[in-house]
Amino acid sequence: MNLNFVLNDYVLIWNLLFKPSISNEVQLFKQKLWKNYRHLYNVLGREEAKILKDPKNYIPDDDTIFDLVKESDIYKEIRNDTEEYRRELVKTYDSIKKDLYKNIKDILKFDIKLYHVLIVDKRLDVIGMMVPKNRRVNTITWGNRSDVSNYKLAIINIIHYILKKELDNYNLEYKDIVDAIIELAIDNELASRTFGKSVYLRGDNSLKYLKRQLYPYFLMYLGYSKEEILNRMLVDNIAFDLDKYTFERKLAGVDLCTFIDFCIRNQKYILKIRELEII
Repeated sequence: MNLNFVLNDYVLIWNLLFKPSISNEVQLFKQKLWKNYRHLYNVLGREEAKILKDPKNYIPDDDTIFDLVKESDIYKEIRNDTEEYRRELVKTYDSIKKDLYKNIKDILKFDIKLYHVLIVDKRLDVIGMMVPKNRRVNTITWGNRSDVSNYKLAIINIIHYILKKELDNYNLEYKDIVDAIIELAIDNELASRTFGKSVYLRGDNSLKYLKRQLYPYFLMYLGYSKEEILNRMLVDNIAFDLDKYTFERKLAGVDLCTFIDFCIRNQKYILKIRELEII
């Protein structure tokens, strides 16, 4: 897996113009453009899919609004801030990517090809926006104001949304199972390895009980022995009676997609909310 962090003017400008305004100054600027170029502004609003299909080679039918935005002082400042944000993500990613690659391969057991991460102003809070399936390259749009507090966590979150995109072919009825396993794999296991400490309690509260039920099987999938699982329970602060579980040794030899299929097929005996021990 490889990530390429890109600042694309068309993507950034479109998001500035059509996402909620990040400041009063931006709002006034947008209103002025809309008042003076109403037809072009409305047409541009429908261009998102076309831009995201191939941002690098996108050519607008009319450059007027893009040119006006690029020439403005407000955009120049925003672009500089966004480029600095991009550089910080690249710097952090480069510092951890060697171990990141190894751990992702160990956890997912399948490869994810190159992804272009289109960076927009972090104040826009564009978190993991999915790009249409008819894209020419694997792409995700990203800009999250909370990233500045922990850029390593930002990289983990980006990988989370990329994996979610890769696994979006599952039926909607299995969404909770898939989301819970993605959290176990990325938000918990990959993050724990990256930070050097357990963060298995991190994640969506609505998935907490489901993750606890999947957790023993996930450790089997990772290839832990019974003795190692007992140690992990203590480290991760997730207790359960291992003797009540059938030890599925074959899970250690499959990839994450096959593990998801296993959990879906066997959900009737895996997912037992009433019998779950909460400690």
